[in-house]
Amino acid sequence: MRVLTFVLTALLVASCGDNPLGPSGIKENTWKLESVERAGSPTIQAPNDRYTLRLNNDGTLSVQADCNQCTATYTLNGSALTIGPLRCTSISCGAGSIDGTYANLLTGTSQVETSDSHSVLVIRNSVATLRFRN
Repeated sequence: MRVLTFVLTALLVASCGDNPLGPSGIKENTWKLESVERAGSPTIQAPNDRYTLRLNNDGTLSVQADCNQCTATYTLNGSALTIGPLRCTSISCGAGSIDGTYANLLTGTSQVETSDSHSVLVIRNSVATLRFRN
């Protein structure tokens, strides 16, 4: 019986260490936006690799939205990610840029998940689904 208890405890601890939403899962990584999906609209593919998101361990985040840089604070509680108001530079990035749309979609509370061995991050809120790759 002791062996079974030990094995079950070891499995439980090991499974907790592989939490895809823990610090090793999404924090301290630069995520590149791949696409934005909104109900009733065609999927928007990120026009270039200048759309990124980085969640820092200290509760701050940094965003590159095309030619603009943004910062904010966030909280991660289980799979609920809440991003405060973004403070961004206001450079005009030109035609084809989705900088404003991207920044607006990040703000607020969303559900997050990872897949493909933690190399894909999906952020879903009531308006859109954003897909990122590490």
